[in-house]
Order: sequence, then C-alpha cells, then structure tokens
Amino acid sequence: MAYYAHSVAGRPEGEWEPLIRHLAEVGNGARSHGRRFEAEALAELAGLLHDLGKYGTDFQERLHNPAKRADHSTAGALWAVEHLPATWGKLLAHTVAGHHAGLQDDLLGPDGRIKTKHALLAPVERTAQADGLVLPTGISGPTGMRWLKSELGFQLAFLTRMIFSCLIDADRSAAAAFDAGGTDVRGANHPSIEALEAALHAWIGRRTTHSTDLNSLRDRVFRAAVAKAPEPKGVFTLTVPTGGGKTLTSFAFALAHARAHGLDRVIVVIPFTSVIEQTAQVYREALGDLGSAVLEHHSAFEMEKEGRWSDDRVGPERLRLAMERWDSPIVVTTAVQFFESLFSNRPSRCRKLHSIAHSVVMVDEAQTMPLTLLRPCVVALKELARNYGSSVVLCTATQPALEKAPTPGFRGFPDGFQPLRELAPDVPGLFTALRRVTVRTIGRQDDAALAERLGGSVQALCIVNQRAHARALFRAIRDLPGARHLSTCMHSVHRRRVLAEIRDDLKEKRPCRVISTSLIEAGVDVDFPLVLRASAGLDQIAQAAGRCNREFQHSPEASEVLVFEPAEYGTIPALRAHAEIGQEMLGRHKDDPFAPPAMRAFFDMLYWRKGKAELDKAGVLEACADRKADLNFPFATIAAAMRFIDDAMVPVIVAKEEAIAGEVEALVRDLRFAKGVGGIARKLGRYTVGVPRQVRAKMIADRVAEVIREAEFGDQFVVLVNLDLYTPEVGLDWEDVTFRGAEGLMV
Repeated sequence: MAYYAHSVAGRPEGEWEPLIRHLAEVGNGARSHGRRFEAEALAELAGLLHDLGKYGTDFQERLHNPAKRADHSTAGALWAVEHLPATWGKLLAHTVAGHHAGLQDDLLGPDGRIKTKHALLAPVERTAQADGLVLPTGISGPTGMRWLKSELGFQLAFLTRMIFSCLIDADRSAAAAFDAGGTDVRGANHPSIEALEAALHAWIGRRTTHSTDLNSLRDRVFRAAVAKAPEPKGVFTLTVPTGGGKTLTSFAFALAHARAHGLDRVIVVIPFTSVIEQTAQVYREALGDLGSAVLEHHSAFEMEKEGRWSDDRVGPERLRLAMERWDSPIVVTTAVQFFESLFSNRPSRCRKLHSIAHSVVMVDEAQTMPLTLLRPCVVALKELARNYGSSVVLCTATQPALEKAPTPGFRGFPDGFQPLRELAPDVPGLFTALRRVTVRTIGRQDDAALAERLGGSVQALCIVNQRAHARALFRAIRDLPGARHLSTCMHSVHRRRVLAEIRDDLKEKRPCRVISTSLIEAGVDVDFPLVLRASAGLDQIAQAAGRCNREFQHSPEASEVLVFEPAEYGTIPALRAHAEIGQEMLGRHKDDPFAPPAMRAFFDMLYWRKGKAELDKAGVLEACADRKADLNFPFATIAAAMRFIDDAMVPVIVAKEEAIAGEVEALVRDLRFAKGVGGIARKLGRYTVGVPRQVRAKMIADRVAEVIREAEFGDQFVVLVNLDLYTPEVGLDWEDVTFRGAEGLMV
C-alpha cells in the first residue's frame, strides 16, 4: 500500500505526494536550518517525526474524504517521549505536537508523558518502518551550547522554539514546493553581504558633503565603529547623540561585522512602525541597485485562528507565504514583531526564528523596550549572542543601564549583559560637541498658557503624553497660522503627508505650530527652534530635544526645550515613575542632563525603583525556571504575557481623503472576495488606526464600522463606515461614535 502526505484534488493517486518523500524533505530542510546553531540532529528528527501519524488509516482515509477527522500530530510526539532521552524527547514532543495548532501549555502529564495517547502508535510505527522510515532511538543535543544553571529553563524553552522554527519553515516550504509542482520556493537569489557592503561604501564615497565640524565628527564616529567590526561576536552598544550619524554608522558596522564573521543577515529592530519605512528607504537609497535586498516586516493585523489563516492556504497563496521567512540579507522590522516572535507559540510567527541565528541584530532606540517585559527581552538577546551565533548592537542616544555588574554609584541590572562593548569613540566628548539645546522646567501649565507660548513663537513643537490632550490642545491653537496635529489617531499615510507639510513649512520659514504625541520623537527628522515637552522620563525628554535645533542653526542658548507639568491632564500611571525620576535628574544634572552619566543614573534609579519583579511583571522567566525539571513549559501563556501592545487596542481601517480613498476602497473590495488576503492586509495596515477594543465593538454594534468576512477572519478586518468620525485635523475621534457631520445629514 502507498502512503501519502498530500493529495491533489481531482488528480489520481499517482500524482499525490508520497509520505516518505515528504518526511525526508522536511527532515533535510529542518537539518539545514538547525545547522545555524549546531542543532541539526534535533531539527532533522523533528522533521522526520512531524507527520508520523499520517501512516494511520484515519489520515489516509481523510485524503479521500476531507470531512473525516484525523489526528496526525500526536503520534510523532508520543514516539519522541517514549523512545528518546527525556530532555530531547520532551523538547521534540512540543515541536511535533504543535506544528499545526502551535506550542501549547501542559502538553505533558504528571508522569512526563503525552496527555493524549495515540491508540494506534504501534501499528503506525510498523507501517512507517515497512515504508522505509528509519528513526534513531538515541540522540544528543546541540553541540557547543553554553548552559547556565540560573537560566537553564529559559534556554530550553528558547531552544524548543528554535527547533519548532526549523520544522515549521521546512514543512511549509516543502508543502509549497509540492503545490507549485516542484518549483523551488526558497526565494530569490540575494546579493552577498560583501556586495551590499561594497555598494554602501560606494554610495558614501559619491556623496557630496560640506567640510564642517559636524560632518568631520560624523565621519570620525563612522570610521571608529567600522574599524571595530572584526572584534569577536557579542553584545555592543552604539551611543551617539542625535545628529551624530547613528543610522548609517550602525548599518555600516553591521555589514562589516557580518562579513568579518560570515553571518547571514542584518536584522534592524525599530521601536515604531512609523519609522520602519523611512529607515528601509534610507538603506535602499544607499544600496542603489541592490536595494531590493531590504525586507520590511510589519503588520497591523494578527490572525488568531492559526489553522484557518495558514493551513488552509493552497497554491499561489502558500507559495507566497514560503517567501516570508526572513531570508533576505537585510530585514527591517518592529520591536513588536521581533520580540513577540521570539516568545511566540504560533507557527506563523515562529517560522522565521531560525533566521535570527547567525545574524547581526541591531536594536534601535533600545531604551523603548517595555519596562514590564524588559528582563525577558534582555535575556533573549543574551541567549542569541551566547548560543545562536549572533551579535547584538544596542543603538541609541539614551543608552539604558543594562549591564549586570554593579559599578561605583550604580546597582547593575538583574539578568543584564556582561560585558558590553561601545563602538563610538569618546562618548562623553561626542555629547559635549553635539550639545544643541538648553533645558528648562517651567512648572504647571494649563492649555491656555501653553497656547499663549505657542502663539508667541512662529515655529514651535509641543509634545504631550495623551492623545486626548493632543486633540484638546490642538483645538486651543487651531486658528493660529501653521497649526497642526500629529498622533496615532491618524493612520500612517495621513501622518506622513502632514509631516511632509511640516518639514516644508520649517524649511521655508513659514509659521509652524505643531501639537504631537510622543510618536514624533521616534526618529522623525524635524527641526524646531522651540520644543515644549510634558513631564516624562529623561530619555523621552532627550528624544524630544532631538527635534530642537537639530541642524545646529542656532546656539544652544537660543534653542530651548521647556519641560512642563500639564494642568488639565495628569501624568498617566505608567509614566509616573519615569516623570518623577526625570524631574529629579533634570535638577541634579543641570549642566548636561542628556549626557551618559545623567542618563545612566536615570535608568539605574528607574529599574531599582520598579524592582526585579516589575521588570518581568508576568513572571516569564520564573515560569521557565519552574518548569526546567519537567520541561512542561506553558508556551501559550508565555506568548500571551509577552504582548508588547495592549490587547485592548485593535485596528480600524479608514479611507477618508480623496487622494487615498480610491486605493483603500479598491483594497477593501479585494479583501471581500480574494482567496489570499496576506498582501492586501499588509497594504491596508498603512490605513489603520488603533482604538480601544470596547470602542470598536460599539462602532460595530452601532453600524458605524463593518466587519469584513467575519466567518473566516473573526473581527480582524473592520472598516470605518461613518467617515465623519475621521477629520483631516486630528484623525479618528471616537468620543461620540454616533456623530455625523452636516453633509451626512442632508437628504
């Protein structure tokens, strides 16, 4: 009897995929991926075991009758637990059992065995052996790994996800190749790291720059960092003030370091989606004809039903998915996508994890990692550098105090890095040379006083902590020339248009008065002579100061950053400790509050005040440590705990302005009928606004928003119907979801 892995609708069995061939292909593919971190034997065995249950009669009958149910994942997991050494058997059991539905909690019972028994394991084994499948009964773990007693549980859970990644990618690539008639689905041939580095330096050589003190300083930083590329792999910092050329310097170091150590790719982790496109564009421009090597990965949508979203895809859609594996030599992604993937239990997110091994990981604005998840994030970065052949670069002007070892005056970070190597030369000297502003605190200010200050300056920026405050303050100044508003109430295409107008006004010396939330601090290139900043952490105040006198057109004394306490809007609880310590540091370090000693003191005190437990609020590290003996890790619980973005915020798709309405309407029209919606979803992500979940539910109930294809995708795709709620000035205002403008009431 012949046994098959996949059928072809309407075609004879002779054209179906033999199961033995599929297992061999997945085993070989997984082995290749596992070689990145010396775990090829474990990865290959995961590939051979994953579809062992397809040798059962139930599954073979299902190929003829899709309505028949058949569990084909449990058999391989059960075999691993019963036949392999305990540690590696349990680890592989997790990966095999979860290769469709995801890694689950409490897979193993108290006796260490699979809770759900596969009654026909013995017949399945005999059938597999008769079909020529050879499975080893002994296996060793990854060679060369450094195991730490204090982090052993975390390390084993991390390794499980990495093996899981090797299996998922190999399985889906093999299935896509079969769907495509044997076509190679590994993706395009990308340029080498060497070629990319040469292209970057050629572009830099062609640039025309004026001989100024600032450009000389940038060149010195660039050369010093690149000169350190041959240093051994590990964890580095690049601490450069705003205006010091951090973007190109970090990129050049990463390429040179990858070339020196034969690493596969450079992964750039950006804190905010709004910055990804501009960063990727800088890289593409610098790489010229090789710019297609840059991959952007971010999405506003998350599919909660993994089976419906992935397994049911066939043909061209599955082929397209096979390309999304982070196999490009340069990946630009969000911190949300990167860190949530490292802790995910879902096949779609874990698929790319093996590609992070043997790479340079650049974490931009490292201080923005969420405080309540900071310890797990740091330990994950340490593990990538320790056991997965990667190097990590923490890039920021406001470097967090993440070193483990205490030093005089500093407590040290629990579970922190040791050691950290700085790439920039003479960091204190850089901050002295690039000092561009004067910082003053002006106490409690109501919106009327703030509006008066803004009216007294032709060009000024005011940054507040809450979207509601930004809307209210904008209404107070909306009649002033050049008044504008920026917040995440506006979708990203709208924000980019407004930012272009702001930059043009600033360049032409026209009136420009902007009210913004903190999103403008995320690497947005604007230059105001005056910046007002609501009370916040010292790092955020420093980032706000980076929007003042950015191009050194004025003296530091004439370029003010005024820090105020809002009268009408109190400090939100999540920022209270940051703001209090920030104010304390401004008082202590009046001469240069943004220099490294002040910033380190700020973070050191912040981490100490929060305490070790608050830096891992969900207890992720503790959960891993508690299960290091039985390896029954709560993967789904950990994944839920490591959500960067509050689940209370969900996306709404908006088509408002005439310039974009046609494009969005066309995408929504395609969304209603297309079989494959992944590409459509990515494009629509640029036109989404995040709103509280309960607000969106009311929008849907009141029929001011519509759910698209709810039966297939749940409430993932919600389109705003009442466009009166979205205005060109402030974006989406959900204070009254039943509001309709006068035009909408006319008959």
